[in-house]
Amino acid sequence: MARPLVDKAEIVAYLRAVARTQTPIIEVSANYPSDDATVAYGLYVDDVTTNSRTINQLAIQKCGSMYDAVDQFNILYISFQNDPQSLAIQDAIEDLAANVNFFDGYTSVEFDREVTIGNKSEIHTYTFDLTRLEFNNAYQS
Repeated sequence: MARPLVDKAEIVAYLRAVARTQTPIIEVSANYPSDDATVAYGLYVDDVTTNSRTINQLAIQKCGSMYDAVDQFNILYISFQNDPQSLAIQDAIEDLAANVNFFDGYTSVEFDREVTIGNKSEIHTYTFDLTRLEFNNAYQS
């Protein structure tokens, strides 16, 4: 089974480039917090992992060994209500899904966003699903 075509370091670098243009600069962390952790204002990136692998429809029809592999990662954006930078950061995260150069090799890039509003905070959780073709090679070493 092949590894994901993109890794956490590339995603963190992309988000740091965007965050650097904001005032004040938004912290981007490669350490994704646990569910019970106290989390500060900023962006957090989870590991990219292969979430599923299913046989491709064309492979079924042609007796091939081709699969659809879905890689997944999360971006957590912790903000506060009426944050003037919030829209720019949200747009940058959503624009990432349309960046064909960044996700070169993937046949589909989709994301879901879940928003939780607290007393003064906003928590935006983005889950990206990246679909790629994967082939079995009987002659791999």
